[in-house]
Amino acid sequence: MLGVVDFKVIDIDPTEIAKSLQNFVSRGSKLTGVSLDDINLGVLSMPADPKKVLLSDLLSAGMKLFDAMVWLTAGRPTSHPLVVDLSLTAATVPSMHSIARSVFYVYFFLLTQARYPAVRNEASPPKVANFLTQILGMTRPQYEYVEEICSFTPQKFDPAWVRNVQFQNLGQETLSRFGLGVAGYRLFGPFKTHRPTKDVPAELKNAYEFACLLSKSSATWDIHPVTRNPSVLTKRGNLNKNLGNLILEIFSNEQIDEMVACKILFKKPEKEPNYRDYLTWESSDDISGSSMIFRST
Repeated sequence: MLGVVDFKVIDIDPTEIAKSLQNFVSRGSKLTGVSLDDINLGVLSMPADPKKVLLSDLLSAGMKLFDAMVWLTAGRPTSHPLVVDLSLTAATVPSMHSIARSVFYVYFFLLTQARYPAVRNEASPPKVANFLTQILGMTRPQYEYVEEICSFTPQKFDPAWVRNVQFQNLGQETLSRFGLGVAGYRLFGPFKTHRPTKDVPAELKNAYEFACLLSKSSATWDIHPVTRNPSVLTKRGNLNKNLGNLILEIFSNEQIDEMVACKILFKKPEKEPNYRDYLTWESSDDISGSSMIFRST
């Protein structure tokens, strides 16, 4: 009676559509990832054989380290060939030693602050550790160290590379400095250096014992913000916000002022009423894992 009715509507199969969109969702969810269009392909002079050129050759020709790594990782693509940059001169090409110092500067920031140094014209650049300025003499603006090795926004260059740097050949001064703490552990510090001046309330004893335990434990990549295991948030909530609240409840104002003065704390924590996970924390360590930052081998 009706015949064939064409409603001019296409119904999708959710399962098949999800399969098709998975890669797009995954890619779109990430902050990291460098496009070949992001890098500077200029060199001082064209290599004899671009198809066989090595990283050291590209650096000697004036290409920036991170740019060169992206281009080599892409397989020396002919779609994005090297080009001679007439603005480059031998005098402006940084030495390998200068590049090494810039790489270490960036590495130090990632390990101790879990972020890249500030780029040019950044509104609120982070503080630079005295170790970099006073001990190693790295007093230039932060952005200069970044721009010496990278022509694109450094956040696109996955910072997880810090996890695979070996410590064996690092300078003793550097190893000693890293021993003072890495990113992710700053707010555990007070629980290692101070004892409450009053009895810890019963409802906070587990949280206090947990914080004391972590303050003395070896640093792990599961807790470091650059490589943090997602289960940390699930099990303990936002560590910094909760630890800040716990510090305010456990220690006196005089103690906290002393922590700030001694640089155990960067500043006095602010009360965060929405972060109350610490009230349910268990005293055992279920978040550190076994991926030690300071490996013995």
